[in-house]
Amino acid sequence: MAIYEGRMQGDSLDLSHVTLRLDDDKRLRIFAGPVAVGSWPMSRVSAERTSIYRFSLNIDGELFEFFPEDPLGFSDEIGAVVDLTRTSRFSLKEAIERTR
Repeated sequence: MAIYEGRMQGDSLDLSHVTLRLDDDKRLRIFAGPVAVGSWPMSRVSAERTSIYRFSLNIDGELFEFFPEDPLGFSDEIGAVVDLTRTSRFSLKEAIERTR
C-alpha cells in the first residue's frame, strides 16, 4: 500500500486536500479527511505527468489534476506517463539525445 497526500481538482471537484491510497489489491482509493470519496480498480485509472508537480488523472473517464506532496514517489508508484515528444514541457527527448 502506498499513500500520497496532495491537492486535487476537477470539473466536479474544487481544489481540495485529499489522500490517494494505492492498495495492494490494485485499487485506487481517495479520501477527503476521514471521508472515503471513492474506490476504483487501477485498470480504470491512468496518469500523465503534465509538469514537475502536476499530474493529469483519468479516473473512470473523469479528468482531474493532482498535485502530490511527493511527486517523484507518486509518479513511480502509479506509473505515470511522461511525454517525450519534441514539444514536451520537460524537453526530455532532447536531453536524452544529447547524452548518446
